[in-house]
Amino acid sequence: MTGSGSLPLTDPGPPRSARQSRAALAGCLLAWLFLPAPRAHCEVCSGSGRAQGGPLAGGTDAADFGAIPEACPGTDLGLRLRGSALVASANPDFFGAVVATSTLRLRQRLTRSSRTWLTLAADLLTYRYVVNGPVASQGFGFGPPTLGLHRALGEWPRTAATVYGRALLPLDTARSSGVRTGLELGLTGRRQLGTTGRAGVQGGVAMLAPLVVVAGQTHTVFEPVALLEGWFAPRPRLGLSAGLSARAEVSPDPTFLTLAPRVAARLALGHGLAAAMLVEVPAAGEDRTDLIAAFYLAWVAPD
Repeated sequence: MTGSGSLPLTDPGPPRSARQSRAALAGCLLAWLFLPAPRAHCEVCSGSGRAQGGPLAGGTDAADFGAIPEACPGTDLGLRLRGSALVASANPDFFGAVVATSTLRLRQRLTRSSRTWLTLAADLLTYRYVVNGPVASQGFGFGPPTLGLHRALGEWPRTAATVYGRALLPLDTARSSGVRTGLELGLTGRRQLGTTGRAGVQGGVAMLAPLVVVAGQTHTVFEPVALLEGWFAPRPRLGLSAGLSARAEVSPDPTFLTLAPRVAARLALGHGLAAAMLVEVPAAGEDRTDLIAAFYLAWVAPD
């Protein structure tokens, strides 16, 4: 109502406290996206990538596709030499395969203290020797590469968590026909146990969607992967880990692919250099690979 000599009433709009709350929420979202994480609260990631770094990339897929990555940010350049062996001597016709692969991987923070980083990996050279009954074949191949984007959800005193996406790029000279590509979405984490910073657990889960195009026909499958392992650093320069990795197909043909116990050791050599070794022994599933072994050499940029 208005009265004689009084000002007309107008809509005052939302309460001042509501407007301030919305502004604060928007500011927090922008800060989470663009500002670096407080360095004083990332004990679990201190020294990441060296002796007590994240899980080593395992499995037999190309260019780290399907391999659970680190939860902690960092910048590094690494070379992996991997070999796998399959011997099916119990088959009516003997079948065996030996595959050796060299993979180069770059991990780069967007800024020195950023919680977002990129990864680029490529199989530089792959050698395959396959025996199928009386027939033996061998050959070399290059590719494919993968490109990933990783974003830390936060860094707490003893916990780190990261979401990531990775694309398998369709460049593989070993494929005489058809194209294989795909996407991977995952969540990875790391948890420090105790107050000494010498032990903890790490791992993650992901969903893969590899896609193969052959003769104009598209074939897509959905494969969840998981990794859980414990790590222990008995010395500042030495890190040990042991755990399990698993992979399955849920569509279109539900199949349990592999369950593989794994052990690893990592040694910090000084001047940012680190060496590591990983051994996996698939124990169950449709994947008949008998042994996977890999050696890693990396240079890690200082935090």
